Amino acid sequence: MNALWTVPEKLIVRQFYLQNTGLFLVVMMLAFGFLSSAEHIALASYALNDRAFLAAYGIIWSIYSVYTIRFSLQVFQKTDLLQLFRLVPAFKRVAILYFLHLQLLAPVVFYGGFMLWVGNQQGTTTANVVVVVFMGLLSVLPLPLVERALRHPNPEQFAGHIGAWLRQRFTTPYVLFFIRYLFREQPATLFLTKVGSCLVTIGVLALYPTDEYDIRLLSLGMLLSAALHAGIIFELYQFEATQLLLLRNLPFSLSSRFLRYTGILALVIGPEAVLLLKNHPADVTVPAILGVWLWGLSLLFLQYAALLSRHQPRDRFISQLFWPLIGCFLLIMYRLPIWGLAVTGLVAAAVLFIRSYYRSSWEE
Repeated sequence: MNALWTVPEKLIVRQFYLQNTGLFLVVMMLAFGFLSSAEHIALASYALNDRAFLAAYGIIWSIYSVYTIRFSLQVFQKTDLLQLFRLVPAFKRVAILYFLHLQLLAPVVFYGGFMLWVGNQQGTTTANVVVVVFMGLLSVLPLPLVERALRHPNPEQFAGHIGAWLRQRFTTPYVLFFIRYLFREQPATLFLTKVGSCLVTIGVLALYPTDEYDIRLLSLGMLLSAALHAGIIFELYQFEATQLLLLRNLPFSLSSRFLRYTGILALVIGPEAVLLLKNHPADVTVPAILGVWLWGLSLLFLQYAALLSRHQPRDRFISQLFWPLIGCFLLIMYRLPIWGLAVTGLVAAAVLFIRSYYRSSWEE
């Protein structure tokens, strides 16, 4: 029994938290760096007394739950040793899977417990029941999906006739190659990343007018959004290195290549620009908003350039974002100009790109 628990716990739970250390750190810094304990209690109280706000919490928890399930399914499908898990007796297997995924849901469980504590003090019985039932549903949701993955380890994919018809009649520009690849091959990664990033942006914009915040709050929100894009940046690096090797032999200058990658990353982070420009606070100028967005673009390019300078597996790359995120957080908190940070980031990314582009190599 000990091995049946230890092996999947190390492969799934520990790896999940290791790979997302930087993301959790940024969330903690945002949650406890700007909000006091009284404000946390006020938010929980408002959610327990307002159905729409409570539903928003439910959506966020659901997105996080889908993210954990997707990670778990990928590990089960790619790890041959875990495929043998279907030989374990059914009751024991389901119990182990339940508690494994309950550990992945620990942030939701802890925050739900905090909301229940606040609700018990305020007597919001109905909302408390909703929170308990919803967390219970999230905790059992992975079980049938993992069971299906164990029974069908290599499901066939059907591309569809409409996609084939469109590909025959329309030419895809180079800057859209990667975007098309994401929609076709990595839709879950694209959806979860963009929904999470856009929710962070919307949340920061909604939080800004509630107190005397400054541009640093928007900058920290963009820092979190950029951290959420680490998976997509790795996909871009892998896509270029494994499927577009011929591109490096084409007669393009490094400056034109840099501009092309800038265009690709600008498209990736484009929805956040739309949200910022459309909903920016009245006391924040448009140039300042553009600086915040350019800051996010520079962070994405720095991640990509770092992969070019030194190949790293996905899990190591994401886990090593921890200290750079700490450094960026301190730079923002010391009130350095956002335009200065953005331009400096792009210049540093350009230098790394020029030095590393032809030297980089993909390693299996």
